[in-house]
Amino acid sequence: MIKILEEINLENYTLILPSVAVGNIGQLCIDLLISNLNLHKIGSLWNSMFLPICGLNPYDKNSNSLCTTGDFYVGTYNIILLQLRSPYVGNLNNFFDELIQFIQHKKICKIIILTSSYDYECINGSETKSLRYLSSDNFLLNNEKLLKILSWKRHIKNITKDSIEECYISGGGFANSFYKHLKSMEICCTILFCYCSEGDNVSDALVLFNGLNEWLNLISDIDNNSIKYPPSWEYFFGNPPSSDIY
Repeated sequence: MIKILEEINLENYTLILPSVAVGNIGQLCIDLLISNLNLHKIGSLWNSMFLPICGLNPYDKNSNSLCTTGDFYVGTYNIILLQLRSPYVGNLNNFFDELIQFIQHKKICKIIILTSSYDYECINGSETKSLRYLSSDNFLLNNEKLLKILSWKRHIKNITKDSIEECYISGGGFANSFYKHLKSMEICCTILFCYCSEGDNVSDALVLFNGLNEWLNLISDIDNNSIKYPPSWEYFFGNPPSSDIY
């Protein structure tokens, strides 16, 4: 179920969402977008395929509002963000169908899926920090000048033993499945991802954030030193060990 609390015209907006994946890079990037674009929550998504959670507002310590498994955020930009905060535990077709109905009803024009893949899957290990993309968006695919400026690398198709071409993103969660679902419905979609390993993935999230910002021109004159981190990031690794253990 999707519940939007504000009446807002989303026609020709771009929906950006993460796929829960290795290192949680997509979710971290969504956090950065919400914090630095000053977006506010306008609704939530509930689906039995995702583990239910509820917590305090991760972007404002003084807020009494709650966050849930899936929340929508908007601001003064023509984008709407869906932050997903828990893994899925079953067949996602119902979630895909529900989200596509929402996309079509609201006349959202493009979808961007942010995800990540295991760094050992990178053919050239020296290029693990280069962003990869997979897209059905002809405006992007036909814009050679833009792609050259962005310096992204197109995700290479692999040939399986059954001679079927596919662009599987190992460790990328539901990104591939949703991309195929959207493509079959002729909805423009782009997957943007980077290679990473589990651990402190802030630097990887910054790479994805900066690449997305360069593409969409959301924030001008911003660098890693001026990017604002959400308060919730203070608790990445929990509290320090108690002195009683020594």
